[in-house]
Amino acid sequence: MPVSAAVVERYYSRTLVATWVQAWRHPGGAWPRVGGALSLTVGMVASLYLVFLATWGLNYRREPVWRHVAFDESRVTRTSIESMASRAVAELNRLHPTAHRASWPDGNALVRAMAPAFAAVQGELGLAHAATPGAPKPTVFGPYFRWTSVSGMIDPFFLEVMLTPDALPFERPALLAHEWGHLAGFAHEAEAGFVGWVTAMRAGEQAQYSAWLDLYPRLTAALPTDTRARLDRALAEGPRSDYRAIARRLAKASPRLQRVAWQGYDGFLRANRVAEGVASYDRVVTLVVGTRFGDGWTLGAAGS
Repeated sequence: MPVSAAVVERYYSRTLVATWVQAWRHPGGAWPRVGGALSLTVGMVASLYLVFLATWGLNYRREPVWRHVAFDESRVTRTSIESMASRAVAELNRLHPTAHRASWPDGNALVRAMAPAFAAVQGELGLAHAATPGAPKPTVFGPYFRWTSVSGMIDPFFLEVMLTPDALPFERPALLAHEWGHLAGFAHEAEAGFVGWVTAMRAGEQAQYSAWLDLYPRLTAALPTDTRARLDRALAEGPRSDYRAIARRLAKASPRLQRVAWQGYDGFLRANRVAEGVASYDRVVTLVVGTRFGDGWTLGAAGS
């Protein structure tokens, strides 16, 4: 039976806690206690880092996703971004009643609903080894996700998806698809976001609504304040209500922990050749707007 990320998380957590507790109770002096525990901790961290490089870290060096699609950055202008934002408003208003009419799928039901689209997107990207999507796994990091407003992550050792436990039902399709983008081997946040967005756009109306809900604020963030206000006024009450619910969820985060966590992740990304740091999340706008899609959001090959 395969070992899951949750099992390893518990093992390492308990081992470290037990080591430091035993060190503290050691009859010797303070320095031998701390030195022994610190030595074991450093060794565990070093071994984990080597495994990280082998299982995930080298993905930061892979060929970028835009080389696989019909992408042209010259298409990305203020006008084209505003046009896409207007389309997002129209789609959110249109899809909201249908998306909320049925119960939102979760767990394996959500995987079954979105897996065919993910497989198709990977095929169009020409990936040599297609990733097998999975449902989010329980994790001891749940409270950390809540306190820091982290929506989810891929376990870099076992490649399992973890989402924040308080994600709202209409957020989960887009969040899961984003993590699947990482699962496909795209470590850059914008590239994973692009793969996830296209996947969700081809996985039914509920997933489409979730995808537009996630993309719209990123689009308007790139626009002037007056344009953003005009677009926001055009949103119907349904999408507005969903955005208010998301804001209430995010407001429960700890500002101090949030700042520390995102500063740390920003440094991690920059150390792994992502020059924009956490700002790379919003570069998904460049990829979406600059890519020429076929019917049904299909991906054309580069140069087509």
